[in-house]
Amino acid sequence: MIIRFTAKNIFSFKAETEFQMFPNKASQLPHHKFNVGEYEILRFSTIYGANGAGKSNLIKSINLLKSFATKGKITAEVKTLKFKLDQLCLTEPISLAIEFYSNLRVFYYTITFDENGILYEYLAETTKKEDLLIFERTIENGIQNIQLNLSGNDEKKKYFAEFVAKSVAHYELLLTYLSKKFPDDFATVKQAYSWFINQLVVITVRTEAKGITKLLASNTKTKEFINKFISSLNTGINQLEVKKVERNYFNQEDINKIVADLKNRKPNTWTIFTCHETGELLTLSLENGEVVIRKLTANHVSNTGEHVEFGLEQESDGTKRLIDYIPALEKIINKEIVCLIDEIERSIHPLTIKEMIKKLSWNENMKGQLIFTTHESYLLDQKIFRPDEIWFVQKDKDGSSRFYSLSDYKINHSVDIENGYLNGRFGGIPFLSNLKDLNWQ
Repeated sequence: MIIRFTAKNIFSFKAETEFQMFPNKASQLPHHKFNVGEYEILRFSTIYGANGAGKSNLIKSINLLKSFATKGKITAEVKTLKFKLDQLCLTEPISLAIEFYSNLRVFYYTITFDENGILYEYLAETTKKEDLLIFERTIENGIQNIQLNLSGNDEKKKYFAEFVAKSVAHYELLLTYLSKKFPDDFATVKQAYSWFINQLVVITVRTEAKGITKLLASNTKTKEFINKFISSLNTGINQLEVKKVERNYFNQEDINKIVADLKNRKPNTWTIFTCHETGELLTLSLENGEVVIRKLTANHVSNTGEHVEFGLEQESDGTKRLIDYIPALEKIINKEIVCLIDEIERSIHPLTIKEMIKKLSWNENMKGQLIFTTHESYLLDQKIFRPDEIWFVQKDKDGSSRFYSLSDYKINHSVDIENGYLNGRFGGIPFLSNLKDLNWQ
């Protein structure tokens, strides 16, 4: 679970900018609050702002940190990430920091880097009283210095720290390096690393749930949840099914490549392939030496009550977007994961997205955390979100983004916050020119 996140000199975040999930004294929706270690945090956060205000940059920054952890190194072209509206910022490094909860521990992880590599990296287990150092990495005169929380005598610890400092490249993350190379010696590091890989889910506007076919085919419980959920949203789909298809979707050359790829993977591994002719997403697996091809279909009910099969490519963009969300939503209901979604309402009708969010908001058994950006004012409803769960992003005169919460305003629990937002009371909306000034008739 995310407790707080800070970013500096990246995208539209110039000075150190913080986003956090701490509750205030609001009384509504008490089940949205839960305890992680010594802290109390929130299960939901919705973020509003005008186009270009910086909403998506929060998701992008966290996703970038996840990508670095996954790949084990700084992979982006750093100079393109920096805040570009201040020349001084182009010469300064980027800093990202995140505090999160995972399996009974609260971790704080931060990294500072520039075009030459990582300048500072720090991981600690945190309590309200102190930070318990796990590792710290600094650069002095181009030389890496690493401090490790490691058992053994001082001489052994010193030798090992020097070995690691010489072994890990300037662009490599120590977080990933120690988790992969020495998982038994650094179990807490591996736990923090695993959170990024397994418990942090980021859905951007381009994300597709390519694994949903595998989920439906291999997990009966998940299939029941998915079909119950999609049918409740009035999309016209009665249920989703997985259907085996013939090999004539592919030529022999494609089949040979797929077989070779699957043989190099672990047993029971699936791969995803897009059919060039139809645009369908097909799932392929190697079973008893043979390639098995499956596709996802949507069943609708005809006027005579019969099931009519539609290919997923025949469904609307909004319906496909809803289907993309379902695996992640099933996880946040049943597991302690964090799901971040950028522009959650994209291509989806306002009433449908509100009904989906309402189902999650009112679910008192939900185990995960949902954070998303949106323009959809229908969701500004105090029966769905607490004031401390509603955030706004505003751009200052220098072009930098800043966050502030609805709870900064004194509002009654019965106030129509949607109307207040649209009238500009809370900011976070575009400032439009007078159309007469544009010579529009």
